[in-house]
Amino acid sequence: VETLAMAIDAKDQITHGHIRRVQRYTVALARALGVKNELEIKALEAAGLLHDLGKLAVPEHILNKPGRLTPVELAQMQTHASVGANVLSTIRFPYPVVPIVRHHHEQWDGAGYPDGLRRDGIPLGARFLAVVDCFDALTSDRPYRRKLSDEEALQYLKSERGKRYDPRIVDTFVEVCPTLR
Repeated sequence: VETLAMAIDAKDQITHGHIRRVQRYTVALARALGVKNELEIKALEAAGLLHDLGKLAVPEHILNKPGRLTPVELAQMQTHASVGANVLSTIRFPYPVVPIVRHHHEQWDGAGYPDGLRRDGIPLGARFLAVVDCFDALTSDRPYRRKLSDEEALQYLKSERGKRYDPRIVDTFVEVCPTLR
């Protein structure tokens, strides 16, 4: 897991540190929501580190593009969730990492990818990861935009509560976020 995480970090220097923050915040969020099962926590730890593994298959000119992606580029970027899950499915994890990685871009309203899952059909760990991944992406500089403040990112999450993200998870994240930083 650590070796794969290092490969992900090496490929995408712009988001360096993203996977470590996502791992830490996701586990803290899960604990705040009452997850006590250590296998579930281990799954979240691994998925936090490995959720962007599929980006190894996305060309760097797309990952680092300073402007809006074309529809073809966006489709290629969106393959990262299923590609990562496919690669990870060859590893025998003693906990459910693959569904979390595969579904971390599904949306509460069913508009996400790769399978258009909605509401409770989205694995719980993937719902945790989706909120945290979004927050960390918004509060980090990217080639296509400057980072937002924590307050602005939290406001965005609240605006997407019940659309993209599980409302209970957003509410809890907003509550615990100040302690995560």
